[in-house]
Amino acid sequence: MNKDFIASRIDEIDNEMALLRYQPCQCELYLEIKVREFGGGVHYVRQCNQCGTQKGGALKANEALCELNGESPKPFDPIIAERYDNESFNRNQKLTKLSQERFKLIANFDEKAESFYLTEQNKFKEAYQLLSEHIDSFKESFDIDKALIALYRQEMRLKKEKQETLSENTSLFSSEPELKAWMSNFFKNDFYIYPEVTGIHNTEKVKVRIDYVLFPRKHLVDSGFEAMPFGIEVKYFNQVKDFAHKASRGVWQAISYNDCEFSLQGRNFKLKFCLLFSNLSFSNERETLEIYSDHFDGKVMKWMGMLNVANHAKVGVLKVIGKKDRVKGWTISFAGGNYFNCSINNNESIYKLSNANTINKVRIGNF
Repeated sequence: MNKDFIASRIDEIDNEMALLRYQPCQCELYLEIKVREFGGGVHYVRQCNQCGTQKGGALKANEALCELNGESPKPFDPIIAERYDNESFNRNQKLTKLSQERFKLIANFDEKAESFYLTEQNKFKEAYQLLSEHIDSFKESFDIDKALIALYRQEMRLKKEKQETLSENTSLFSSEPELKAWMSNFFKNDFYIYPEVTGIHNTEKVKVRIDYVLFPRKHLVDSGFEAMPFGIEVKYFNQVKDFAHKASRGVWQAISYNDCEFSLQGRNFKLKFCLLFSNLSFSNERETLEIYSDHFDGKVMKWMGMLNVANHAKVGVLKVIGKKDRVKGWTISFAGGNYFNCSINNNESIYKLSNANTINKVRIGNF
């Protein structure tokens, strides 16, 4: 495994861990009046529909009924808190695994590189502590609200500066046709690629057309890649405008193809799985999304949430390590882990099956 690949994976792990770390529930956005039995009576209370917590004490009946405006309140649901706790536990478990993987990757560096990396980490911790002290001082001089406004403005300033640097130093995609041309050319040596394959949805009997059906070449099959056809839907997502709407439609489109039967060269078949290939398959394009994602719209969190749901429908992402003009490898990634990896060093490709269960696990009903 080459050092560029290791460094890229460490960056990915750092981003994943940042998203997984605990963030307090914004209960005020999810409160609903419900009825709850306690103390020998039935009371109106407010429950957060995200974390399941009861906020405040019992409400006065006349005030609760007035706010309900004729609607019947639902019963207090303890399952919400149980589910939220389970999700928190699973998140912590994943954090632990990512931390262990990160440690092993760092150990693969030579001693000099590892020492440099650890030194940089310590410098960051010291600088972060100093910044934290300055923020506390600012808060004491003014108040929390002004501190938050100041931090938000500084965040926007830095993001604008980063975007200008990215625009100068990187070449970003601008359209879906450009993405298709790049993908077809780059992956033609690893896969048989069939564009614009038609099929029919098994339930709705609606005709469909997927961007590509791929089949692995022999050297991939010899490395463990399952010899089955799979689909790729190519999408270009504007990181600034109308992102969530178009991204959700793209994800659902890919999900729907797994319930279709396609026809190619006189043979009917179903896809083993389906992948999204987009400009967000490239790390520098995801950085652009992060720049335009703030606490109000949460584009990155929405994207991660969509991919987590898509994973249960056997929809993953074809990720490229590096930039479009300097590729260091590629990965077929699902929210539950990687299926297959390729690292490229000095024009030599090394293939590895990571976890076959990501495409073979059956996810129906209460799995």
